[in-house]
Amino acid sequence: MNHSITKPLLAIIGVNFIWGFDFIAIEYMMRFMSPAMFTFIRLIIGAVILTVCSFIFRGGVRIRREDMPRVFLSGAIGMSVYFTIENLGTGLTSASFSSLIMATVPIFGMFGDRVFYGNKITPLKVVCILASVLGVYLLVSGEPMGISTVGVLAMFAASVSWTIYIVVVKPLYDKYDLLTLLTGLFLSGLIVQTPVVIVSQAATHAGLTITPMGVLVTLATAIVCIIIGEFGYIYAVGKLSTTLVAAFENVLPVTAVIFSIFIFGKMLTAIQIIGGLIILISVTAIAFLERSKD
Repeated sequence: MNHSITKPLLAIIGVNFIWGFDFIAIEYMMRFMSPAMFTFIRLIIGAVILTVCSFIFRGGVRIRREDMPRVFLSGAIGMSVYFTIENLGTGLTSASFSSLIMATVPIFGMFGDRVFYGNKITPLKVVCILASVLGVYLLVSGEPMGISTVGVLAMFAASVSWTIYIVVVKPLYDKYDLLTLLTGLFLSGLIVQTPVVIVSQAATHAGLTITPMGVLVTLATAIVCIIIGEFGYIYAVGKLSTTLVAAFENVLPVTAVIFSIFIFGKMLTAIQIIGGLIILISVTAIAFLERSKD
């Protein structure tokens, strides 16, 4: 394994900037369709594109039999369960509040690193992660937040499911190229999501509003945020520790606020600037701690 973490660090930073925009897109799209349907449509787009690319460049999707359960579980959790719950939580609260709750991912990731990979939880790591959570709170504290108990619980469930996804998918990185692995994950997620969306639509009678902007947002986020984002994320997961990958989830609200400035004309307050600086300093400190081990 290449001990240089510069490229995967840049990848994980870039991915989380992209996903910060995705939170805003989700909040917008929840006006027009259900959380399960939005996940389903984006998984179809991703599965079709990746499957076609796999047949063109790899001659098919070849997953070894012994790895199929882990691939299926990873796709079910990371592509179906997580995105459906995230959509639900964001729709019931707001992009800013959802990103705040996702700040708990580094905490779960740190314990996942300890339980599954034996990495020590040092006091300095704990301080850095808690500081980054504080930074996220300061960053979004000035934003309007819709408080919903179900929404809050959904986002905490999303944090746990995403951490589990990181842990489960990590061993697959060294066994498959990224295109093959992601195709398997998307197809697995789509298999699980199909009955979920059927049951969800039947139970809630949720409508589906199609607008030109909605189609554009769905296509753009499916390709950029989900497909390209997952490529960068899986690459980083294979190269970095679970703690470090999870720590960079706190870049999400930074991006959400930046996009809010350009899209909604909202300006940063002094408290938000301080919060953003705390986040960047905290995750940078964790990166140096990880580098010192190599």
